[in-house]
Parts: sequence; C-alpha cells; structure tokens
Amino acid sequence: MKKANFDSILQGFVKFSNMRYMKIIMNGFMSVAAISISGSIFSLLASIPITPYQTFLTNSGLGDLLAIPIAACSDLMALFVVIGMAYTLAESFKVKPLAPALVAIGAFMILTPFTASQYVVGADGSYSVVSVTNALSTGSNGALGAKGIFLAILVGLSASRLYVFLIQKNIKIKMPDTVPPVVSGMFEQMIPGGIVYVLFLIIRWLVGLTSFGTVQNMIYTLIQAPFMNVGGGLGGAIVYLLLGQILWCFGIHGGLVAYSVFATVMSTAMAANASAFAAGTAATNIPWGVVTACQGVAWFGLSLMLILSKKKENRSLGILSMPTSLCNISEPLMFGLPIIMNPIMCIPFVLYPVVSLLLTTFVMNIGLVVPITGASISNVLPAPLYFGFMNAHWTGFVWGIVLWVLCFFL
Repeated sequence: MKKANFDSILQGFVKFSNMRYMKIIMNGFMSVAAISISGSIFSLLASIPITPYQTFLTNSGLGDLLAIPIAACSDLMALFVVIGMAYTLAESFKVKPLAPALVAIGAFMILTPFTASQYVVGADGSYSVVSVTNALSTGSNGALGAKGIFLAILVGLSASRLYVFLIQKNIKIKMPDTVPPVVSGMFEQMIPGGIVYVLFLIIRWLVGLTSFGTVQNMIYTLIQAPFMNVGGGLGGAIVYLLLGQILWCFGIHGGLVAYSVFATVMSTAMAANASAFAAGTAATNIPWGVVTACQGVAWFGLSLMLILSKKKENRSLGILSMPTSLCNISEPLMFGLPIIMNPIMCIPFVLYPVVSLLLTTFVMNIGLVVPITGASISNVLPAPLYFGFMNAHWTGFVWGIVLWVLCFFL
C-alpha cells in the first residue's frame, strides 16, 4: 500500500474518532460509568462465595437490601444514558445542559410504554391476561434497563439537539431584564420543551399505529437486537481488540477509536449482565469487562520481561514502568520502549489481548474458572485482583496471575 494512501486511512480514523457526535456518545457513556461501578460495589458484597456469609445474607435480609442498589443502577440504566447523552450534547453546543437533560428524560418517558401484561392463573389451571396500567417494566428486558439503551441514546441526542436548536434560534419567551434570571429561565424553557414533547408524542402515536406497538419495541427489533447479535459476541470483541491494538501501532489512540464504535454494544451488554446478576441468573452476554482487562493485563508481563533483559536501558525502563504497568497503564511502555512503529513489538502487542480473551472465554466455559458476576470493576486494578473481583472467586485471582505469566513468555 502506498504511503499516501495509508496516511489518508489513518487520518480517516482520527477524524472519525474526533467527530462531534462520536465524542458526545463516548463522553456520554463515560459520564454514567460511575453509576455502574458504584452498583458493582454492592454486586461484589452480594457475591462473595463463602457459604456462611451467603447464609447470613439470606437469613438477615441483608441480601435483599444489597440487591436494591444493584437493581437501581442496572435496571434504570437507560434513564442514566438519556441524561448523559443530552447533558454532554448540550455542553458541546455551549448551552446550559441541565434543562436539555431534563427535557430529554421527559421525551424518553413519553416514548416509554406505561402498560404491562400480567398472567393470572385460575383454580382450574386456565390463565388470562390482564393489562396493568401505570406499570413500568424494569430488569434486563425492561424498557428502562438494557433493552432501552439504544432508544435512550437516540432520544438523548435528538431531544437535546432540538432543544439546543430552538434556544439558539431564540424560539423562546423573552422576559424583561428586570425579571430574575431563575424566573426568566423557566419561561424561556417552556416553548422549546413543549415543542420537543409534542414532537415525541406524535412519534409515539404514529409508531403505535404499526405492528411494533411501541417505539421501544421498534428500536429494539430493528436496531438493537441485530446490532448486538453481530457485534456483541466473541467475534465483535475480537474485532474491538484488533482494531484498537493495530491503530495504536501506528500512533493513533486505538482505544478511543474502538470504544467510539463499540461503546453502545459494551454498555448494553454490561447493563444486561448486571441486571441478570441482580435477578440471580447467569450473565448471558460477552463479558466486556474481561475484554478490556485482556487489553491492559499485558503491561505487567512486558515490564517483567524488560527487567530481565540483558540491556541496561531496557532494565531501567522495566523498573520505572513496573508501578504503572501493575495498574494496566500503558503510556510509559507504549512511548518509552517504544511499541509504536516497532514491528517486532507490535506482533505480540496485537496478538496477546486476543489470545488472552480466547483462553479466558475457554476456561470459563469449561468451568475451570468461575464465570463473571456482572460487576463493573475499575480497570486500573492489577489483573489478579481485577479477575478475582469480576467473578468473586479465587479462580479469578489465579487466572490473572496465569495471564501475567502468559504475556511474559509471549
């Protein structure tokens, strides 16, 4: 491939990751990451695999209390995503973000079905379906949980963008300067917010005339389910790792580019896993927390390799980078070794995360390592602690050490 063509491809990736709406989506998901991590603290407390402790949680009722914040964080994730997307978009357009975020929540709730079906079993074994009004379905399959995340993204972006457009075009009630700012701001928000609500109400009515019934069902059926089937499995995770690692080899922040493409898939899968854990069932999606861990776990093994090197400069770099590598921070080795534009080092750099993910998936599938609980863990933890917290079992801790050793030899 000619250098000019290759440079244009790299520039295209950079432009893509820097596109306004891609950055809004990335920053929007990052803004709600603290919520999922906070909920995961309670997931860890509820999943410690010690029989007397689990008996205590059950008999004391503490287990039911711990399930409340887990469910609150995972089963309502779509609402948090709406706020994050709308708030971040308004900030990017230099508009006060609180009002657009609140308007976006209202728009999302307008599209959310408020009825649910309940099955009532009679004494003779027959059953009937009763419609329950003012009932919001939650959980991984609920309108406010993982199933509603794609719609939450679309509503957060579109409702906030429309509100910002109307404000910037001065389509609002302008109050005299003598009116206090709090009062004038309330009146300024009436017309833009009202227009947004009317538009989304029309959308709800139009979709209600179709076979989908609700906007939630339409988006899930046409967009979210197919997208998750294609990109949310092991194949999508491998593409994510390869894309990020290969771009890094040429000096592009591959993690940001890959995350901008897969952020929706990752967040949806992790929210569904957390909801499954809260409900006491097994996580069914690819463990994206494990995927990102397989990216970062390599650095400790690489630092250890450098410490044992015959070259003095390599040993010095290995010693200096050891503390950061222990916490999966890559920059000292990425730029200091360097790995960028270094074809010899790029080969294991690209291969290791994929090999690590495949082996991790294999040992979890055969039961050698206990599967994950659905908790979201900070990726700056050392690999043994990270995997140990991910599955709340000693096998995760041991597997993290095995991956360190594997990276050293690879």
